[in-house]
Amino acid sequence: MRQKPLPLLPETSLIHGGGTRAGKRKTARPLAVKCPLHVTMRSSIAKGSMSMLHPKRERLVNDQVRKVSQKHGIRLKRYVNVGNHLHLIVQIPSKSAWKSFIRELAGTLAMLMTGARKGSSQKFWDGTAFTRIVTWGRDYENLKRYFIKNRFEAAGVSVRKARAQGLELIHLGWGTTFS
Repeated sequence: MRQKPLPLLPETSLIHGGGTRAGKRKTARPLAVKCPLHVTMRSSIAKGSMSMLHPKRERLVNDQVRKVSQKHGIRLKRYVNVGNHLHLIVQIPSKSAWKSFIRELAGTLAMLMTGARKGSSQKFWDGTAFTRIVTWGRDYENLKRYFIKNRFEAAGVSVRKARAQGLELIHLGWGTTFS
């Protein structure tokens, strides 16, 4: 009978945050400097006039995401504002840059959306930001398609109806790309 080899490293998850660990023990957020991160920040309050896509707020939110990412040296590969949540593909230079970036982005967007000031206890985000380490290649290409789909949904266009009318999603250039 063959023995199973002992694992040299403990198995770690590539995802963290959101509702994945609700009611469970805290673990360290897996971060990678050489691979991109898919980040999702969700708010159930951001609906109607409080939506991040509201004409009064959309530009402010988009500008704030760009400004904070540049300030902390985060490469913003792709970004989609869906109204009640944000999707980002980022590449981080270090763990400390990530911590500063996510803390400032979450705080400034919450203050911008609710009109709250420092020290107030109004909650805007549903939970911690969801992150997933994305591998280059097929995983990254699938994620880019997912971003296009989310952009269509944010605009109120059904992806199925768009495909039925013969629109090719990839050639429309939807989604914001930076490099």
